[in-house]
Amino acid sequence: MAMAAGGSGDEAVCEINVTPMVDVLLCLLIIFMVASPKPPNEQIAINVPKESVTQVPSDPNAPVLVRVGNDGQALLGTTPLDSDFDKMVQQFKDNEKVKSDDKVVVTGDPKAPYGVIIRVMTAAHEAGISEVGIASDRL
Repeated sequence: MAMAAGGSGDEAVCEINVTPMVDVLLCLLIIFMVASPKPPNEQIAINVPKESVTQVPSDPNAPVLVRVGNDGQALLGTTPLDSDFDKMVQQFKDNEKVKSDDKVVVTGDPKAPYGVIIRVMTAAHEAGISEVGIASDRL
């Protein structure tokens, strides 16, 4: 590729051949990548609480907790929720604490029916509650 089109053959080529320079730079890059040490595998310390946080009924700042039992019965705080979807939505709308906080946390027993939990969350959402969360046990 060092030939110039036209002109006499005894003229000097005034172009820089970049290919050898790129080859040398790529070789140096590979050498430095192989020779450099691995990044340290550092672990970040995480403070995990010793005891799980439990909701006490007298805490005014705690969100409303909806518990779903093994039998599929849902409790809005201490009030049982109706199994009818429209009545359940109305119970969420009528609850003063839910209206003021606009937040509900749903928790279920390990053997609670999954469909009932989803139904309760959907009813809370239909009632206009903006934050519907899920409470979980410690991992």
